Amino acid sequence: MRFAGKPIGVLFLTILGIGCTPKSLPKTRTEKPSPAAKVVEVARSYIGVPYKLGGMDRKGIDCSGLVCRVYQEAVNLPLPRTADAQAQQGQPIKGKLQPGDLVFFQEPKAKKITHVGIVSHTAGEEVYFIHASTSKGVREDLLSDPHWKKRYVGARRLLRPDAKAALHTGQQGK
Repeated sequence: MRFAGKPIGVLFLTILGIGCTPKSLPKTRTEKPSPAAKVVEVARSYIGVPYKLGGMDRKGIDCSGLVCRVYQEAVNLPLPRTADAQAQQGQPIKGKLQPGDLVFFQEPKAKKITHVGIVSHTAGEEVYFIHASTSKGVREDLLSDPHWKKRYVGARRLLRPDAKAALHTGQQGK
């Protein structure tokens, strides 16, 4: 069957195609990820990197090196090199932890902070964090794991609650 000299099927497809060209599709706004989301995304990109004491790159990295690199790459925030010095940055957290927060640990009998990680997400009361483990490299663990729970000493927030920018952290990059 034909209409206006064209087969009906072609005419039907032409009518369906009107208004469906890419030019007429509604424009979607691409939202920039929040600084916290960017921190977590960059931290996750390091999962699987081997541990190396004093390491600062994807060939090998330690816990405070990971935090330095992630915050520098994600939000251009320079941080001190050691976990103990990083524990003096940002604001202490009294309430619920959020992605991007730093969590600090101290080995029994140690006089200073010995380990640091980055909160990746929470699920109910569970808090997950990304860190560079001496035995397994960069990985994600639960804060409630008995090993970490026993050593946990506190957390600090480097990102403003409105997640638009980083907090002023004082002496950065030292």
